Amino acid sequence: MISNRSKSISVASLALAALALTSTSCLHTQRARHQHALAVKAEAETDLAHAQADAVRSQQLSEPEYVEAEEAPAVPAALPEQRPSAPSPGHVWVAGQHTRRGGQWVWVSGHYALPPRSDVVWVPGHWVPHLHGYAWIAGAWR
Repeated sequence: MISNRSKSISVASLALAALALTSTSCLHTQRARHQHALAVKAEAETDLAHAQADAVRSQQLSEPEYVEAEEAPAVPAALPEQRPSAPSPGHVWVAGQHTRRGGQWVWVSGHYALPPRSDVVWVPGHWVPHLHGYAWIAGAWR
């Protein structure tokens, strides 16, 4: 015959085991949700980097700006910016820079981008001598 004390110890043991199982299950669910949220965030950052790179590429299709002068116009100093962590090991940081649009300097924020091929590097925008002046060459993978 089982005593009342043994029954209460068995019930208490079962309750503790159920509580441990429930808390372990909750922790597992929380970890899974957290990992999923991190994956979604990394994917969103990658999509943003691609969209920014596409925007920069589409702006490069316009005619380069040409200035007749003895010297190339000075490029304004870079603005301070913080570099976030890379979305993946394949992403490369493209530093923010001023570029020319419609005769004005426009700041393009730094961003991560995936190089189109493994044998290219990002070359920032710069002036090159051309005819009797200088032409602005926008930043691009070369």
